[in-house]
Amino acid sequence: MASSSTSARRSGRPTSAEAARLDTALKEAALRLFLERGYEATSLDEIAALAGTTKQSLYARFRSKQELFATVLSWATERPDWPIPEPGEVSLPANLEAALLAVAESAVRRVLDPRMVALTRLAIAQADRFPEVARRTYRMWPRQKAVANLLREHAASGTIQVNDADLAAEHFLGMVAVTPARMASFGIQHSPEEQRRRVEDAVRLFLRALRPD
Repeated sequence: MASSSTSARRSGRPTSAEAARLDTALKEAALRLFLERGYEATSLDEIAALAGTTKQSLYARFRSKQELFATVLSWATERPDWPIPEPGEVSLPANLEAALLAVAESAVRRVLDPRMVALTRLAIAQADRFPEVARRTYRMWPRQKAVANLLREHAASGTIQVNDADLAAEHFLGMVAVTPARMASFGIQHSPEEQRRRVEDAVRLFLRALRPD
């Protein structure tokens, strides 16, 4: 391994670690500029300069601006640490309402973060050119699997009725987060107190639909 690394340095090729760091730097730079300036106003020269590399190095990784844009926006929405860190594998409250409320509040914090609002606006503006990016932005919920598993557990105990836990989880996150995200993309946001009231109402409404007859 050491001789391979030394050979790479002697030949001018970056090591695998250096290549990975440059790849991340390019994505971070592209994400920042796309969110700040939009797609059309961002140039590959500016992205390369911000990342501390050359346009040739950028083209060695991404064949076009279109490919870089699609890659970077998908990369951002799939990151558990962007725009704010997700809690990861944590124990949710045993009480279903409390657990759903915790997930809902986490989802709302994510969609209302200014960087996510900017990304949502960008995805909407470029939806015709990049429909897959728009779909991923709309449907990317890091906690959806956790919600689905939570619903399965409570359905197994008989406290709720769920035919399709994955679909129900998607509906739930749509209820609590899609509306505030959509409103925020138009510059409309509620006070923290009003937003929490809306989340609590959505959780209670969702649970009423799942209660056994």
